[in-house]
Amino acid sequence: MMSVIRVNKHSPIVAVKTFISAIRDSGYKTTAAALAELVDNSLEAGATHVSITIHPSDDSAPRSTITIVDDGCGMSPAVLQLALQFGGSTRFNSREGAGRYGMGLPCSALSQSRRVDVYSWQSPANIWWTYLDVTAIANGALLEVPRARRAGACRMPTQSDATSGTIVVLSDCDRLGADPQPATETALHRSLGRIFRRALARGIVLSVNGESVRPIDPLFLEGSPSSVRGKPYGPVMEFSIRPPDHEPSIVRVRFSELPVEKCNTFSNAEKAEFGITKGGGVSVVRAGREVDYGWLFMGSKRKENYDDWWRCEVEFAPLLDEWFGLTHTKQRVHPSQALTAILSPHIETVARTLNRRVRAAFQRMVSSHDSSTASRVAEHRDALLEPPSSARRAKQPRGRSLAATITGLHYRVSRACLPDGLLFQPELWGNTLTMTLNTDHPFYRQLVTPLLRSRSVFSGDAIAPLELLLLGYCRAEISLHRNGDKQTAKHLRERWGNALTAYTG
Repeated sequence: MMSVIRVNKHSPIVAVKTFISAIRDSGYKTTAAALAELVDNSLEAGATHVSITIHPSDDSAPRSTITIVDDGCGMSPAVLQLALQFGGSTRFNSREGAGRYGMGLPCSALSQSRRVDVYSWQSPANIWWTYLDVTAIANGALLEVPRARRAGACRMPTQSDATSGTIVVLSDCDRLGADPQPATETALHRSLGRIFRRALARGIVLSVNGESVRPIDPLFLEGSPSSVRGKPYGPVMEFSIRPPDHEPSIVRVRFSELPVEKCNTFSNAEKAEFGITKGGGVSVVRAGREVDYGWLFMGSKRKENYDDWWRCEVEFAPLLDEWFGLTHTKQRVHPSQALTAILSPHIETVARTLNRRVRAAFQRMVSSHDSSTASRVAEHRDALLEPPSSARRAKQPRGRSLAATITGLHYRVSRACLPDGLLFQPELWGNTLTMTLNTDHPFYRQLVTPLLRSRSVFSGDAIAPLELLLLGYCRAEISLHRNGDKQTAKHLRERWGNALTAYTG
């Protein structure tokens, strides 16, 4: 049965009670993306120090609370009230900084919490406060932003020595998910470090629970650990685009390559920690602040594992927001067809070239492993050993003895991540014995990895005896005849790996 809808004399454009529930689902992908909006406000207010503190739930507060404190210029009572209004802004449609729509503070705050309190001062003697409360708005008890009131230093939720500034308190945070606090802190450090890398690099101090956020450059060109330092690839591309009724604006595109040979010796955990694995893509930067990261402007090129080893950055000014299709949450772009037609052919071409260069680097590493000192020594001496059963069973050419047909096995040492705690694994394919070393094993990380990273001319000689020792075991195992013996050797190898894990892990 259909309900009857009555015609009302007054029909507000916004149904406040349902609007507040809908706006909470604005589409912030993460807590970091929401808090980045509040950091934007602090930076636009001239703040040089911004601190984020996550207070875990306890008996007095069943849900977490997040406090953001800055030393910016602060707000007057009128501006403070305006700042909590959806669409309220003193910089609406500005193309000069990060903000534009006046949705950042209320939208991002209520996307994570059911209440937001804001304290602001332009002198320590005059502290002003107002708030928004989802429950009060939904039940009709709060229909407009409360007028800012004097708060006094005693009412402030935390102390600040700044002569001016703002404190934003998100309480009753029901959107933080089930992650424990350390996991949330780690995610905030990584995301905010990447989003605000330019501001952090020029001296802005941003902290999470008292620990400074470090700039993270996805191109590994600036502020990266020396062990994962990338290098620029090609010149910076510049594209001049003229938006309607404005002067032309420049889009800059640059690429970088990661050191494949050096970083491939890292364990999978290290590659993930440094942001190498699953990190391939394009960083889109607007006004010095990252607004998106993904597989963008690549045309028909599909993403492959090789694409983790190079990066791209596309930088544009706010004048081109419509061309990039920037959302009001500043975390996604939807490039126009016109922009895609300009950028994609160039970016895709370079992407395919870099993919080929990475592939070639991996092939070179395989070749170098094939000709390692240990594999050459083992190959030279293998004819002195009894051939594996598979070789003895091979059909001999007529008129030639078995001894004349056996010249020894070929040897190859490769490196990869292996399951079940194995340190190494042998495989005989044809007349080639391949020994795969487990790069994720603690023994490998502590002994082999430092030698591989060393620039000493003796590092290869130091690794050779270890590889020969393991190759000897592999040669013995693949020479076993009975399945039971082979299984026993495999179990021994597994237990050996587990014992080494206990000793070195």
